[in-house]
This record gives sequence, C-alpha cells and structure tokens, in this order.
Amino acid sequence: MESVYYSLNPWWEGRRFETGIRREFYLNKLKASLERKQIEVLIGSRRAGKTTLLRQFIRELLDRPVDAKDIVYLALDHPSLAGTTLSEHIKAVRKLFSHDLGRRLFLFFDEVQESPSWETELKALYDANDLKVFCSGSTSSLLQSQGGKLTGRQIVNRVDLLSFSEFVDFRGGRPSFSEDYKFERLADEFLLHGGYPENALHPSMEYLANLIDDILSRDIMRLFPVRKPFLLKELLRLLAASVGSRTSFNKLARVLGVNLETVKDYVAHLESAFLVAPLEKWTNSWSDKVYAARKIYLLDNGIKTLITGPGDEGAKAEAAVFAELRRRGVPCGYFAESEREVDFVIGTAVAPLPIEVKYLSSFDGDDRRYAGLKLFLKRFPKSIRAVVVTRAVDKEEKIGTTPVCCVPLWKLLLDGDVYLAR
Repeated sequence: MESVYYSLNPWWEGRRFETGIRREFYLNKLKASLERKQIEVLIGSRRAGKTTLLRQFIRELLDRPVDAKDIVYLALDHPSLAGTTLSEHIKAVRKLFSHDLGRRLFLFFDEVQESPSWETELKALYDANDLKVFCSGSTSSLLQSQGGKLTGRQIVNRVDLLSFSEFVDFRGGRPSFSEDYKFERLADEFLLHGGYPENALHPSMEYLANLIDDILSRDIMRLFPVRKPFLLKELLRLLAASVGSRTSFNKLARVLGVNLETVKDYVAHLESAFLVAPLEKWTNSWSDKVYAARKIYLLDNGIKTLITGPGDEGAKAEAAVFAELRRRGVPCGYFAESEREVDFVIGTAVAPLPIEVKYLSSFDGDDRRYAGLKLFLKRFPKSIRAVVVTRAVDKEEKIGTTPVCCVPLWKLLLDGDVYLAR
C-alpha cells in the first residue's frame, strides 16, 4: 500500500506532476475555501476535469508553501485502495510520516463514493481532526445518498464541462477581436466537439463513445436498479434527436415500449450522471410549471454530434446557450403558447428578458421563425428588450417598438454579463 500512496503523491519526493490547463474560475473558488472548515465537494460528469482541478489546487498549496507531506491525495477508484476506509488510509499516512495527531493535513479524496462507508467516515474525520478535506464524485447521487450525515459540514460545487471561453483557451488561446472570424470558427468547433476537456484537445468520436459507455456502466447501472440497460442508450438517442423540443414522457414511453415510471426514472438517472438537464416552462402558474412538458437538453454537444451527426447546428447552439445559463446559475424557462415558443426567458413578468436562438447569418423580424418572440412581446409589453442569438449578425434591430439585440453566439458565450443583464 505504501508504494501506491507514493505513486499517487509524487510531491512527497519532489517529483514533477502534470496539472494540465488551468481553470481559474474553479481554482479561485477552491482558494477562497481555505479559510472555512467545511468539506469541499466537487461533483460533475466523469472526465469533466475534477481530478485535474484537484491536482492544480495541490500545486497552488505547494506554492504557498504547504509542506508536501501534509498534502494527501487518494484516487479511491484505484483497485489497491478498495475496501479500505478513509480513516484507515489517513492513519497509515500519519504513521508513514510520524505526523502528530493534531497536525493539520490537506486531504483530497477523488471519487470518494468508491470508499466503504464514506459518508460516516467523512463525518468522523471532520468532527475529530484539524483537517481540510476536498472530495470529488461523478454523480449527483453522491449528495442524495448521505442521509443527512454531512449536513452543515459540506460545501458543494458543480464542475461543468468547458465553457466556450475555456474551450478557446484549450484550443490555443483567444485571437484578437480584430480577427472575429476566428471566433466564429471556434464557435462552430465548440458546437461540433463539445466541452469535455480531453475531447477539446484531441477530438475523437471513439473517445466519446467509450466515455458514454463508462458513464452508463459505472455511474448509472452500478448505482441504480436498471433492469433494461440497453434502453438507457436508446433513451439518450431519443433525447439527443429532440434537443430544444418539448418532451413528453408518455411519448418516450410509447416509443421505447416501457411504462411511464421507467422512463421518468431513466431520465433522472441520466440527469444524475450530468448527461442531460431539464428546462421548465416559464410561467407564474405553479401548476402549469409542474404539469407542462419540459425540454431536456444534452449537456455536451460532442455527445450530440456522436449520436445525431455533425449537423443540426441550431439545436446545438440552443443547447450551448442553455449550458451557459446553467453554468451562470441564471434561473430561466421556455415560453410557449400553442405552437409558438421563445427558447429562454429570464426574469419575472414585471421585466422579462426573452432570448431566442437562431444560428443564422441574417435577421429579418418579419420571418415566421420569430412568431414566438413577437407573441411574447405582445403578451409582455414591459419587456425592455429582447436578445436574438445568431451565427454572425451583430447589430441592434426592433420588433415593433422593442429593441432587439442581435448578437453572435460566440460573443454571448464570451461576455454574457453584457447581454444577459436585465
């Protein structure tokens, strides 16, 4: 076991270790956490970059400097570590370096749900020691399965896939704004390849296919009672083909030949593994919000490309805007009346901001494709403005008397604060 500890903690011997491309947004959050005692929990999709973030933050601690032997990293999905509790691991490390019991350690538990009785073990470590603990997990069930044991003892941060800004960094850095045509090309690549870090660096359909299999088998089938595993893939295919459309669980159940509750459960499983996320209807009526059909978005356009092919850029652009709103924590919903829709609405009926995604290189307010936006502005005349997300149109227009900000997708994704402000 000692050799495994040393292999996972190369800084103990002053050896170099890879930390990848920095993701400052999350690193800043981790830096700000050092002054509090709570356990820091990172959740997110498998291969979203959680392990790399932990290693990047370990580098930050070493540069402070923190004594290298006070930093302990354990990859708990390592075969040699299975079956050993967290407290036993920490006792072994303390013994290895003759640490005093009161010495403050920085503990990093990667894929913590793989450790036996991890919830109880974390609670005991938190309550009895001067430790700063960082954990990662690949499903949201990591939180649901705790039974309240860590209530008040944890701070949860979701690690999303690469934002467009991060994708640009991974693809070599930002071009100058005088070369905005390069941003258009990068936006097209972002819609094609998606936001998994490894796939951004080295696009590969084989990589994504293996990733889906890994997520389904390790993060869903192993944790949930999935009696028909092949249906998970079929369901994912159906959802990929209907991105941006209102989804009926009843229709999905009929197509798949299963009962309604099974479909609801399987969608929830895909959501827990960060493959999909729902969008509710934007309405003041609670019952309407609960009973109206939802839209279900894939959270990675690379996976959509794998399943449905390289086209369908309009749906992919809509999914990219949804992911950006979700990343920013902006509450939103879709507007629908009869067959007319607006993709996203943020704010309240007092001062709403409608956002329509049309991945086009021209704008014509009289086009029937904007019928939903026109209806919305008629129903909510207090809307100060509207946003239309385009491929290349960058100008102010009007629908009736309401200003319409036409903005290229890449600009919205890079500088959302400007365009999403209400």
